[in-house]
Amino acid sequence: FQTGIRLFSWMYRGKELSMHTNGQDPKIQRMDIFNIRFYEKSQFHGSFRGMHYRIEKITDEKEEKKLRVTTWPGPYNFDHTDSSLKETALFAFSNEGLDAVADYLNQYHSDHFPSGRS
Repeated sequence: FQTGIRLFSWMYRGKELSMHTNGQDPKIQRMDIFNIRFYEKSQFHGSFRGMHYRIEKITDEKEEKKLRVTTWPGPYNFDHTDSSLKETALFAFSNEGLDAVADYLNQYHSDHFPSGRS
């Protein structure tokens, strides 16, 4: 554990997720959203400082697998949030796609939650 790095942890579905910072604002880290194999059979629900999100595998009209990311403001879960408040984006179904998902979620949070919390 390096000096100057703060570690924030929380529990989610029995898995410990962590945000590492190095004197910067906390961000969703790539390791927080697992490996692509996880999404073959499961979807992931997470939240970060007022923003809720779901990552899942879908098959598009060309029968290609994609990652669909849905974001919405808290405090309610996916099923209890009005669909007009949800936004979706598609990414390649790969570990590189998950890299892009982490970047997207951080940018989305920065753009839509400027105070850091909802």
